[in-house]
Amino acid sequence: MDAYRVETRILNQISEVGSVADLVSQFCATHNLSNQLLVALSVSLDEALSNIIKYAYNDQHRHSIFVQLAYEPDAVAATVEDDGRPFDPLSAPGLDLASRDRDRGFGIHFIRNLMDDVKYFREGELNRLVMRKRIV
Repeated sequence: MDAYRVETRILNQISEVGSVADLVSQFCATHNLSNQLLVALSVSLDEALSNIIKYAYNDQHRHSIFVQLAYEPDAVAATVEDDGRPFDPLSAPGLDLASRDRDRGFGIHFIRNLMDDVKYFREGELNRLVMRKRIV
């Protein structure tokens, strides 16, 4: 593991999400990244992980969720992999902020608006979400 790529695995428990926030903070400090980038990564990863933990699993078993941060020449890439139900967050309808029925969908809305590039892949039994934020 080098300073340009850090990774961790967390269990599918909300209490584990804080350790990823700490990882993001350390990574951004190491690379002298802006507070704006720190907030975008932190919020997007928090939302992605919370949604996985709440909705991806049909059982009460322990599952491992992989998180990686990678420093690229002009961006930071955050990758999340889980073995939950297939779900492409990019296929979800956009959030209608004017609707009275807007109690769900904020997490995906935040990810779409905070990150510069978001891609989803299903590879075998794994969901992979790759989010990039440009370094400015």
